[in-house]
Amino acid sequence: MSEKEKILSASDIVVQFQLRNKMLTAIRHVSLDLYEGETLAIVGESGSGKSVLTKTFTGMLDSNGHIESGTCMFEGKNLYDIKTDAGWEKIRGKKIATVFQDPMTSLNPIIPIGRQITEVIEKHQGKSKEEAKAMAIQLMEEVGIYNAAGRFDEYPFQYSGGMRQRIVIAIALACHPKILICDEPTTALDVTIQAQIIRLIKDLQKQYN
Repeated sequence: MSEKEKILSASDIVVQFQLRNKMLTAIRHVSLDLYEGETLAIVGESGSGKSVLTKTFTGMLDSNGHIESGTCMFEGKNLYDIKTDAGWEKIRGKKIATVFQDPMTSLNPIIPIGRQITEVIEKHQGKSKEEAKAMAIQLMEEVGIYNAAGRFDEYPFQYSGGMRQRIVIAIALACHPKILICDEPTTALDVTIQAQIIRLIKDLQKQYN
């Protein structure tokens, strides 16, 4: 059996934050490798730095944080050499996407659900509005939104928590990223819905690989 391709390789990462005139080290010498088709779980107690680590892969550290040392190789380049938002926009969402914990903070409450998906498709894939809408409806169907075409113009408040999280997943998948980071995507949901979302992510992983 041929070896799977290594998609991302992080080595010896150290992340620090400036807090009250002191330097706090949040991540100490962490390394990991991610391979094609693989599910990699990062396990640790609350506050241990799991989210901080994954934010370094998309350039989303808070303004008072910085990568003190280490490398993160992706597509032959060190992601930590990217210093501008314009540079990160070529990676974030398009090649490495994230599903966050709370769908209500991920979705804009005053923009229709469908438009929030088509914006991503138009921006990163250069599709027309008509093409983007057709792709968005298909994505909504894939993540389990019943009557997707009929619900395309509805707003986030018209969706349940589980349905909103499905939309966040659809947005993350809109550009077929190579890596999908799931930052505790079921935390804000009840146990039954949690199981549905985990099953959905696993099914989509099989479909897209």
